Amino acid sequence: MSDAERRTLNEIEHRLAVEEPALANALVAGRPRHPVRSHALAVTFGALGLLLLTLGSLGPALASFGCAALAVLLRGVTIR
Repeated sequence: MSDAERRTLNEIEHRLAVEEPALANALVAGRPRHPVRSHALAVTFGALGLLLLTLGSLGPALASFGCAALAVLLRGVTIR
């Protein structure tokens, strides 16, 4: 990053801190991670998958297991 770009970025950060301090603090702190939510989602999809599997619906059961796996794998991942 060039010096001019850094100065511009610093100016933007300063203006944000002055105009919207709550938003600036939230951005600096980052997104809080909620492992309980992702684990609950994974357990819910897993239980749904087991229910669907016992009912004989193989395709939807596999889809539900896939969603459970994604909930576990993507926990704490932020999109930037």
